[in-house]
Amino acid sequence: MKNKSLALVGAIVLSGLLLSGCSGAGSTGFQALEREATAADNPPEDLDLGEIHMEKILLVAEANGKKYYLGQGKQARPSCLIVESVDPYFWHSGCTDSIQGEMLRISGPDQKSAVLVSDDYDTKQLESSGLTKIHPNILVVTD
Repeated sequence: MKNKSLALVGAIVLSGLLLSGCSGAGSTGFQALEREATAADNPPEDLDLGEIHMEKILLVAEANGKKYYLGQGKQARPSCLIVESVDPYFWHSGCTDSIQGEMLRISGPDQKSAVLVSDDYDTKQLESSGLTKIHPNILVVTD
């Protein structure tokens, strides 16, 4: 009798763990990607992310003469940060499978860093290190 009860409890716990892995954990980390795309969201025509396919790309910020796009693949992975500059030589991007916290740090040919963070990430330490928050998910070097 005890073995059947123990097996039942084990099955219930395992089922709960499996179900919790299917719900909630698939958060995109970006409220900014919850809106519909508009014509202004079109990324650069020459954008090449290699073999990475984006399901959605949205323009989310403009600063320092650059445009910053967020992109995501299927099921919120990978997440990409795309930086478009007036001069295509300075365009750069990076992608990550991370879903929370400081997700990605990239810099382009101009050596200006951009950091991608998930929603509600505490950016005080990043800002105290000299980065400027230009969007809830993006911090950049401005000087």
